[in-house]
Parts: sequence; structure tokens; C-alpha cells
Amino acid sequence: MGDVDLAEVKRARGRQIALMGNLHTTDVMLNGSPDQVRRAAIEAMRAGGPGGGFVLSTGDQCGRETPEANLRAMVEVAKVLGVYDPATGTLPLLT
Repeated sequence: MGDVDLAEVKRARGRQIALMGNLHTTDVMLNGSPDQVRRAAIEAMRAGGPGGGFVLSTGDQCGRETPEANLRAMVEVAKVLGVYDPATGTLPLLT
């Protein structure tokens, strides 16, 4: 559902596994506003992104009633801010 502490998992296992997800499917994606989705996406990328190995996604599948504007907000943030610098493994627009 998106209730894992990405920063904690990243610290504990970041170099051993890839992480994917974590936008809460109901609280954020279904019931939130596009601005809340953007903020949650940025927070997830800051927590899980450093050093690579992170894919921004929802915590589970989205219900059919999920607003299209929320889905587009998540994709927009990923496209604009989710580009890794191959030399450093950082997300330069989020540092």
C-alpha cells in the first residue's frame, strides 16, 4: 500500500536490492490531490533514490477510481526530477 519507510530500507539494504514504489495507493493516489501526489513522489525519491536502485511507483496497484490527474502528477515528477546522474548516482534536481 505504500507504508514502508524507504529511507530505513535504503540504509539497511540499499546496495543489496532495488527498491520500487511507495506512493500510498489510497491515502495519496486515490484520495489525495495532484499536489499531494507530487510531494509524496518527491519524498519517496529523496528517501529511496540516492545511489540508484530506485523506481518510483505506487505501493500497489491503483484502483480504477484513482484520478487520472494523480497518475499524471506521479509520472510528471518522475520525468522531470527522476533522472539520475550516471557519474554520481544522484538525483541532481532533488539535492
